Amino acid sequence: MLYPLYNILLLILTVVLAPVACLVLLVHRKYRVGFLEKCGIKIPLLRGASRPLWIHAVSVGEVMAAVPLIREIKQRHPTLPIIVSTITATGNTTAQRNLKGIDQVLFFPFDYNFIVRRYLSRIQPCAFVALETEIWPNFLRELNRQKIPALIVSGRISLRSFPRYYRCRFFFQQVLKHLTWCCMQTREDADRIIRIGADPRRVSVTGNVKFDHQIPPISEQEHERLRTELRICEGQLVFIAGSTHRGEEEIILEVFAAVKKRFPDTVLILAPRHPERFDEVAALLRQSGLRWVKRTMLTTAPSQNTGNDVILLDTIGELSKIYSLGTVIFIGGSLVPVGGHNVLEPGVFKKPVLFGPHMGNFSEIASILTSRHAACQVGDAEDCIRQVIKLLENSELRTQIGDAAFRVIEENTGAVTKSLAMLEAILGLHD
Repeated sequence: MLYPLYNILLLILTVVLAPVACLVLLVHRKYRVGFLEKCGIKIPLLRGASRPLWIHAVSVGEVMAAVPLIREIKQRHPTLPIIVSTITATGNTTAQRNLKGIDQVLFFPFDYNFIVRRYLSRIQPCAFVALETEIWPNFLRELNRQKIPALIVSGRISLRSFPRYYRCRFFFQQVLKHLTWCCMQTREDADRIIRIGADPRRVSVTGNVKFDHQIPPISEQEHERLRTELRICEGQLVFIAGSTHRGEEEIILEVFAAVKKRFPDTVLILAPRHPERFDEVAALLRQSGLRWVKRTMLTTAPSQNTGNDVILLDTIGELSKIYSLGTVIFIGGSLVPVGGHNVLEPGVFKKPVLFGPHMGNFSEIASILTSRHAACQVGDAEDCIRQVIKLLENSELRTQIGDAAFRVIEENTGAVTKSLAMLEAILGLHD
């Protein structure tokens, strides 16, 4: 009776929230993008052969985490078609720009029985792989009904979300039995999903694929192009605040103002996490009294390219490489209770990283980095000011922290290999 109750509740919520949903769709374009696909009305025709491998990545972070997994699959099984689904529009755009060799990018369907069945009848995947933890009851049930293997890769159940799952474990016990295998990031994640209801015989610890996400080294020419376009002088100090959220930009600007008193030539590159907030952050910069420019203006309006204190990064998919220009990097979503974002990307370039106290989504990685003196955790604005100035004053300390971060990444790679081995065993694939 649990699934009928779930679908009745889903129907009631749909009817109740329909007026609000219609208003949101009218006002916000980002929610209209891919809406017909999500409803199963306009599913794109698949390019390539049938029975593709379906990889699901919710948004930008999961898409970028999928890069090494897809690269390895393509190297070992070049004829296996791959499709990738996302939920957000930014995730969809990032997938189209950054995932090479895949056959199609789709929007993930709404979890209604009739939509799910239409999607699966059109795509007919050989297997479904969800990055991190995506649990959609009707979708997983239909996969099981059609005997399509379903795996979670780099799965995690955060400390914050676990109580919510646990309270509804009577339902999730029924849902999780439809998963073929759960490849979890840590032993704690494995224990949590088992306590929620997963079969312990189908759960293993394989690590976090984000450690395997090696950003292709940028060439000297590309590095110079970025530096030239952003009008950053050779040797100039650059403070980058990446993936910031509402409430953090004010703190970062406070930190930057203090840094400028000690290092007047420092430039700040400010990168909000969500594109829909670009205008909001631009308004904040206009009120700050600082000289600033949008990244997109650096190529379209050359006269505005000089003498700016702040560069607002209003592009998508460029931040990971721009980290190579940074002297000190702050990772957002951590000074406000969001849960943090990927702190490993700057480490690929051996850059010193700071983050705030709210790192629940990346607690294992944050703990490893701080215990190895490979990153700095700050508590508030004053603490951040002290740490940034300390790092800018000491190039040797920056090198030590950056090198330590790079070593941590090297030592923890391997999750892709372990997860792919499990997928190959389930599908009977061979090199």
